[in-house]
Amino acid sequence: MQNVLKILWWSVCAVLCLSPASVLAFTVQVKDSHGNRVENAIVSLARDLSGESSDPMQLPIAIMDQKEKQFVPKVLLIEQGQLVSFPNSDNIRHHVYSFSEPKKFEIKLYADTPKEPILFEEPGVVVLGCNIHDSMSGYIFVSPWHDNGFTNEQGRVEFSGLEPPSEFAVWHPRLLRPSQPIRLEKSQSVEGVIELVIELRKEKTSKFKKSRWR
Repeated sequence: MQNVLKILWWSVCAVLCLSPASVLAFTVQVKDSHGNRVENAIVSLARDLSGESSDPMQLPIAIMDQKEKQFVPKVLLIEQGQLVSFPNSDNIRHHVYSFSEPKKFEIKLYADTPKEPILFEEPGVVVLGCNIHDSMSGYIFVSPWHDNGFTNEQGRVEFSGLEPPSEFAVWHPRLLRPSQPIRLEKSQSVEGVIELVIELRKEKTSKFKKSRWR
């Protein structure tokens, strides 16, 4: 009888642990100052990581490609300490460079794929250009946090298995000061949705396709 009771007890515990109500999840909604949903914003959970240790070398090598004289993706999201490879999928040569403070570098005229990827040791926003094609521009957001995501067409990004932090970091190329993310405190959530409002510059007409953003 005792064995039967033990089995029933552990069965109940398993059901409770796996029930949807016990799974931590929340959604972040990003809007601009006019109430419009903001797509392709990067949302980071700005947690204190001082007590955590991680091995950046365990992260996969990220890819920033070049296709049809565009950086693909337009915005690359990586973690601090991650390596990035810059293949050239065009049939012409490119000269990739950045003057941004977190990572100044250049890959002089080349085709195919450089032998060595580039290490991004410092967090921040790295703006990319091509010394041959002035119309080419791209961004690498080097996040010092582990939990990050892009907002979808509805301006939303979901996080699961985590509790909402007290502060978020949000970045978008059209921020008034796009050189760094803005920090926003957690607002009250409605049905698990936390709304964050950012101020953006007016959008310029662009020839880049949506599918190439990321």
